[in-house]
Amino acid sequence: MDLEGWSAVQSERINQRIIVGAAIIVNGKVLACARSDPPEMAGMWEFPGGKVEPGESDVEALVRECEEELGVRVAVGERVGEDVLLGHGRALLRVFTAELLDGGVPQALEHEELRWLGTEELLSVQWLPADAPIVAALPPFLKR
Repeated sequence: MDLEGWSAVQSERINQRIIVGAAIIVNGKVLACARSDPPEMAGMWEFPGGKVEPGESDVEALVRECEEELGVRVAVGERVGEDVLLGHGRALLRVFTAELLDGGVPQALEHEELRWLGTEELLSVQWLPADAPIVAALPPFLKR
């Protein structure tokens, strides 16, 4: 690849949006959230989280998103799986384990429904396609 091509790739990566997700794990179960919108994704399941805003770290964004979406504070742990390309490469999904703080109980503030899923139940819901590689990487984290 020539210098111009490499520069274009680097520029595209800089412009990539980072989306963070939380695999909140309690007693060997992970929190799954059913989307309420947009209509084409309503009822599909995902990990809570959202966009990293300019000037925010992945961890800061994830803490903020969990407060906004679930009304809970979390401590962010280790990465789960690899980055997942979204939107034809315009965004990257990064998922981290998370632990509830202060005895928090997640509330469905922005989701249709919440469920705690153990290893045997992970495939009992219809996950968003982007979350499938993360779901596949979760079992070792749930068995700890």
